Amino acid sequence: MSHATRQHPNARLTPRHRRTMVACLLDRGWTVEQTAERFQVDAKTVRKWRDRFVAEGSAGLLDRSCRPHRSPNRTADGDRARIIELRRRHRWGADHIAHELGLAASTVQSVLRAEGLGRLDRGDRAIAERPRRYQRDRPGELVHVDVKKLPGIPDGGGWRIHGRGRAPSTKRSTVGYRFIHTAVDDRTRVAYSEILDDEQGITAAEFWQRAHTWFAARGVVVERAMTDNGACYKSRVWRAALDATGVTHKRTRPYRPQTNGKVERFHRILLEEWAYVRDWHTDDQRRHAYDGFMHFYNHHRSHGSLGWRSPIDTLTRCSEDNLPAEHN
Repeated sequence: MSHATRQHPNARLTPRHRRTMVACLLDRGWTVEQTAERFQVDAKTVRKWRDRFVAEGSAGLLDRSCRPHRSPNRTADGDRARIIELRRRHRWGADHIAHELGLAASTVQSVLRAEGLGRLDRGDRAIAERPRRYQRDRPGELVHVDVKKLPGIPDGGGWRIHGRGRAPSTKRSTVGYRFIHTAVDDRTRVAYSEILDDEQGITAAEFWQRAHTWFAARGVVVERAMTDNGACYKSRVWRAALDATGVTHKRTRPYRPQTNGKVERFHRILLEEWAYVRDWHTDDQRRHAYDGFMHFYNHHRSHGSLGWRSPIDTLTRCSEDNLPAEHN
């Protein structure tokens, strides 16, 4: 039995001094009152340590935990298991998990801390100033567009499965990279995304035409598209694709990815909840899971910035708000 608390070694009633006190009673024949007066404690305290020593020996002189034997209001084991599962599967924060399970955020954080999962990543980027957030008033007013470059996976899995230096030797040229082209609506966070083979201007232009059609099918009239200053977004074919769809092009300031932050945040979600959430053994296996992830993201994943609603739910609400009065 380990000692429950840390005490100063010269405190009045450390386990060593308790043993001395008990010895005065049992070995020297002192009375309880004499011992209590000698050690400047209550007689009840003397009896307690004497009885514990008689029943348990030296182990009985150690402090015991203050934790109750029963905790009727303790979070149910099933809820604790679901909290841990959501943390490990999606890497969500306490507020997000609390919303999904109908629990208090403080309860969720307490469970995560007890399991050693209290912090997502001590290596998260620190910002020097409070971020200035914005959100457009209506769907389609601004769509964020970007490309995320992702390494391919050799057959049998890479170093994330086998460990660094132990994976089968495969030349990067034979595996290559995958380029995830994404368009995210600023107001609703509804996203259209594809995994393509390159980030050339023609590829980006063709992606935009499909994305524009996809948004239009959901009642979103795109007015402006924001991109960074990548080569594909400076090409003539990209500019022609925007002109053909009647969309105004808006670029971010150089070296300011925060301006295009909503699609940057989507890519972070992509890495944490799809690309690196489990061990993939082949590139096709990961690619086939992408459609399911995108459905989950748009239809089921709740967002704190949207009042814990999903993007599609938010889009539906915005569409209803924009109906003429006779449709209400």
